[in-house]
Amino acid sequence: MRRVCLTLLLAACMGSMAGVAPAHAQSDVLRATLHNGLRVIVVRDRLAPVVTSMLNYEVGSNDESITGLAHAQEHMMFRGSASLSANQLAEIGALLGGDYDADTQDRVTQYFYAAPARDLDVVLHVEATRAEGLLDSQQAWNEERGAIEQEVTQDNSHADYRLQAQAQALLFAGTPYADPGLGTLESFGKHIQARQLQAFYRAWYHPNNATLIVAGDVEPAAVVAEVERLFAGIPAAPLPARRSVHLRKLVPAVLKDTSDQPYTLAQVYYRMPGYRSRDYAAAVVLNDVLNSQRGALYALVASGRAFEADFGQQTFMEAGMGAAELHVAPSVRPQQAITWIKAVAGDYRAHGVPAALVEAAKRAELAQAHFKRNSIEGLAQQWSQAVAIEGRSSPDDDVAAISAVSVADVNRVARTYLDNATALVAYAVPKSAGGVHEAAPGAGKAAEQNALVPSKTEPLPDWAEGALARTSTPHALLAPVEMTLANGIKLVVQRETVSPTVVVRGLIKTNPGLQEAPHKEGVATLTATLLPYGTATYDRLQYQAQLDAIAASVATGTSFSLDVLAAAFDRGMQLLADDELHPALHAAAFATVKQQEYQDVVARQHAPSHLAGEALRRALLPQGDPGTRTATPQSVGGLTLDDVRAWYHAAYRPDMTTIVVTGDVTPEQARAEVEKWFGAWRAQGPKPVVDDPPVPQNAAKDLQIAATGRLQDEVYLVETLGLLRGEPQAPALRLADAILGGGTFASDLYQNLRVSSSLVYFVGSDLTLGKTRSQFTIAFGAMPASAGAAQRLALATLRRIQEQVVSEQRLTHAKATLLNGVTLNAGSYQGVAEQLLGYAAEGQPLDEDVIEATRALAVTPAQVRAAAAAWLRPDGFVRVVIGPAPP
Repeated sequence: MRRVCLTLLLAACMGSMAGVAPAHAQSDVLRATLHNGLRVIVVRDRLAPVVTSMLNYEVGSNDESITGLAHAQEHMMFRGSASLSANQLAEIGALLGGDYDADTQDRVTQYFYAAPARDLDVVLHVEATRAEGLLDSQQAWNEERGAIEQEVTQDNSHADYRLQAQAQALLFAGTPYADPGLGTLESFGKHIQARQLQAFYRAWYHPNNATLIVAGDVEPAAVVAEVERLFAGIPAAPLPARRSVHLRKLVPAVLKDTSDQPYTLAQVYYRMPGYRSRDYAAAVVLNDVLNSQRGALYALVASGRAFEADFGQQTFMEAGMGAAELHVAPSVRPQQAITWIKAVAGDYRAHGVPAALVEAAKRAELAQAHFKRNSIEGLAQQWSQAVAIEGRSSPDDDVAAISAVSVADVNRVARTYLDNATALVAYAVPKSAGGVHEAAPGAGKAAEQNALVPSKTEPLPDWAEGALARTSTPHALLAPVEMTLANGIKLVVQRETVSPTVVVRGLIKTNPGLQEAPHKEGVATLTATLLPYGTATYDRLQYQAQLDAIAASVATGTSFSLDVLAAAFDRGMQLLADDELHPALHAAAFATVKQQEYQDVVARQHAPSHLAGEALRRALLPQGDPGTRTATPQSVGGLTLDDVRAWYHAAYRPDMTTIVVTGDVTPEQARAEVEKWFGAWRAQGPKPVVDDPPVPQNAAKDLQIAATGRLQDEVYLVETLGLLRGEPQAPALRLADAILGGGTFASDLYQNLRVSSSLVYFVGSDLTLGKTRSQFTIAFGAMPASAGAAQRLALATLRRIQEQVVSEQRLTHAKATLLNGVTLNAGSYQGVAEQLLGYAAEGQPLDEDVIEATRALAVTPAQVRAAAAAWLRPDGFVRVVIGPAPP
């Protein structure tokens, strides 16, 4: 399940923080509290016929008597109740589109569903069935225990998590915050049983301890009435006392580890204010200042001393922790990187932060109030964050608090909390565990495994059958306008007016494997990395200041983007074009970026993830294929500024470019802006060939890559396919993939490898059908002792769908999942823009999702079996294992 990550920026969790009018009209927000204490907040957003429900129970790791108990209970909420079995729950989640999950935090456990708005009643029924009468049986826990233990080993396989957990334990020793809440193999294996789970559920899971947030295209009054009907009969109950928090004096410490990453990780941890603190709002602004690309921390990247820099916070009610983090080359001593971090913090603490960065941070937070309305799921998360987690009345409380923050407030918080004398220091240095081991031919072939869960679907409750009954030919939810400009740019515009913002996504089609000159591998990446270092008009800092002035964010390269308020769309497009079309490409910046890229490529030569990717490509593709070309220390070391300029002029061309504009702008306005700022762009020479040649089927191979610190194997089974997109059997094979491992608990792989056997924590399949080549993948994570059994079961599951005809009911459910996915894809500006960009850039119809779903409706069970049998090769996989070699 989803867990809180320290590196998430607070701005992503909060709404606008500056002095503005509320982002939501009063008529769009309805609040109610039922007689049993359940708080209900409904926020209307008409972006798309989509809804997100988030039920927040105010209980988490703070309230557990055994580490991991709250996390275990979160898992068990998907294992069935008195009126809804685990299988039925999984089927319903898949029917709704498969976008559902849960998240255990320190004082809140969240359960969310995204669904077509017409199916909100089904979601509410699900939550009502889990709000009382949860089974928490010993048998179900025995089945789930292995999966959650797999999650523990997965997280503990990564040095950044291990360091964060240790730092948290030291910063908050003696308080509930000391425990990150994941749990341990010992707690799950020895101490948590059904009895403890049932007691925990009975103590905390009550309506008077919950807040339900519903956001989307709904009528608020009708939603409240339905919630009243379904939840009013669930009784309230007295709640246990909460554990108190008494912070101890900070004691500095040094934490050390090794990792399998191609860089040295250096961190400095500070205790920060909590949600209740008067300093919290200023700490949010300080967080943004520290992350500013005009700030001193990012200057370590711009100067070439670090690959990446970041400041992240994890906040609790009474306190929080912040970590300043650098990724540096392995040749840099970690103590040196720590010194750099402390120098930045110490200087800000002693002399204050730049006032201009404070104002820029507040302006950016202001813009976020509007951008949050661009995503229905994001809107639900924003309200859950403000109300259930922070204890506010609404996100507008945060708006008011941040609007009052002054430069003096931020400086006071920096002086108070960025204290190097009490900071915790942590670092992880890379350690090679060896190269790629290729087993003997046939070693990757798994023996037969017949311990499969019967492939059947339980009848659904009457209230859930309605979602299935509504499955029908989809209709287009979008009305994009497509046009081609005089210089060859393909422009697509989708107007949306739920917020005064615009999202731009662009792509210049390139293929470095085909286009980079011999011995110039890496020039494409080096060029894209160099672009943000200034334009013909502004240097790097001046350019970022111009973006900050309009609260816009820009990314450049062959994949580029702009997020901007509609009122500043013209200026935003001007700045985007300035960097994309007129990069400075100065010699000094080139020297810095080249050195960074060279160090990165050198370090990657021993990184397991890089070794795995290289070995996989060599195994899948024929010798000399463009997909096997890769940057090396020799190729990057030999690059010159002239090479970069030559690549830029050859590859960055309008006739290979697609731009999608989504938001509060008309097609006519969008075209005028693109022509104004991109219209003079001209291509040089004939259009390049960027489509890879077809490839034959690969031979089976077994590759193992040892990785330092890993407790769990990452296993990938990958093969090339002869089937291409648009061919007659493509819809049937897509449905076979959805049934097999389409990312939901109802999929055959999840049912067999996780739900019934607990061999894995995650498992899934992915079918990629391309224009000239295609690929099929099965991936899972497992303990080394279980990896072989998991692979055998996965291949047996694959063979079953090739040999047995799926039931009509199972196929109908898979079709419903795909059809509802069409609706869910329209639930955010970004999702819409990226989907349209993918279709337009590939020359596909802009309603390709509707076309594919319509074709899927006509597929029969026999056609699914035939397609799987014709194209999937259980004995043809390249197996890649990253981690300890399986027995």
